[in-house]
Parts: sequence; C-alpha cells; structure tokens
Amino acid sequence: MAFELMEFTFRGLSLGVTIGLVAVPISLRFLTMDSVDLAVGPYAVLAGATALLIGGMSGMVLGVLAAVGASVIVAIISLRLSQPGKQEPVITTLATFGAAFFLESLVLTNYGQNAIVRQPFQMFWTVVGIRISPQVAINMAVALGILGILSSVLYASPFGRATRASAIDPIGASLAGVPGRTVWFTIYVLGGLLAGVAGVLIMNTAGMDYSQGLGFTLGAFGAAILFGLIPTALAIDTRPLASADG
Repeated sequence: MAFELMEFTFRGLSLGVTIGLVAVPISLRFLTMDSVDLAVGPYAVLAGATALLIGGMSGMVLGVLAAVGASVIVAIISLRLSQPGKQEPVITTLATFGAAFFLESLVLTNYGQNAIVRQPFQMFWTVVGIRISPQVAINMAVALGILGILSSVLYASPFGRATRASAIDPIGASLAGVPGRTVWFTIYVLGGLLAGVAGVLIMNTAGMDYSQGLGFTLGAFGAAILFGLIPTALAIDTRPLASADG
C-alpha cells in the first residue's frame, strides 16, 4: 500500500512538472496583457491527438507544430481586439474561450471519443519498489530542461527585458522602442509551443481525451497561482530595464 502511494505520488509529480510547461505562458500573458489564454490546454490536446494519429517522431513534431499553428491563429485574432495601453482583457479572454471550444470540437470530429494515449515503453524500472516508466523520466528531464532554458531567456536576454518592460508599462515601453505587439505575439506562440510539447509528453504517459483541454488550462492556472504567477519578478525587478532595447 505504501509503495502504491509513493508510485502515484511520483506520477503526480511528473505530471505536475509537465503541466508547469503550460503554466508559464499563462503567467507571462497575465502579467503582460492582464488576460489569460484559455486555449493553452486545448493546444496540448490537439498536439497529443495529432502525434498519436500520425505516429512516430514525425507525429510528435507535427503535433507540436499543430499546437503552434493554432496559437498563431488565436494570437492574430486576439491582437486585432487589443492595442498596447488599451487592452480589453475580457474580450481577448472570451476570444480564447471560443477558440478552446473550437479546438475541442476539431479533435472530437477528427479523432473521436477514444483515449489519446500511447505507451512507448513496455518495460519499467523498479526503484525502491516503485515501478517507473522510462517515459516518466524523459518527461521530467524535458520539462525541467525547457523551464530552465526559458528562465535564462526571460532574465538574461533582450526578449526577457522587453517582456518585463511591457509588463510594467506598455505605453512607456512602446515609447522607448519596445515592440509591444511583437512581444505579445511571441508570448502567444510560446504558449502554443510549450503546450504542444506538454501534450505530446502527456499523451505518452497518463494520456487524455478530447474534452480535457480546459481541464489542463485550469490545472495550469491553479499551478501559476499556487506558485505566485511564476515570473512575478517581471513586474517587480526593474533594474535591468534600462537596456530593454537590446
């Protein structure tokens, strides 16, 4: 019984790290645009369904690209509804809500109600009595690696400085030469990319179905709140902003 509890706890931690990939863009968008992209969870489901339908490494790559493509479309629609300094967070959030239901219907139509899951490994590791799939280790390594790289980009790159500037004062950042709409667009696409990777990883472990998109979004949003909207320092630490233009 104790080993089963430890095993489920470990699986929960591995899934939580993967969901963290979806929580980061939610935090970034909230800090820079005062709104939430509710379609990030459906991006993940779309990526998982596409990867399973096509199969192999090419399926996983195309799954991530499908999620990125969906985020690009949502970004174009949302950016037409808002301008730097004149954000309409409710309108843009509702737009992503509609996109979430569209993507859910798209996956249902093309894949059906079947479980979207694949077990690439038939063998398991046994560590102190806990059965661990090698895929779980891969998921954790990929998720932690991506989060580490993303943290470095946000805090030690021109894009990170531009993002902090846009989060603190969109109008002032625009006057200082920071391309606010480009930053916003990049955050949307980043959300699609991270959600796509998360969807492929989840598909290879716990699995999902067509209706879980908004559930993933809510889980990621809860994680972002629980951990203080991960990059809260974007809106606090203003010391590096003097070099926001490069």
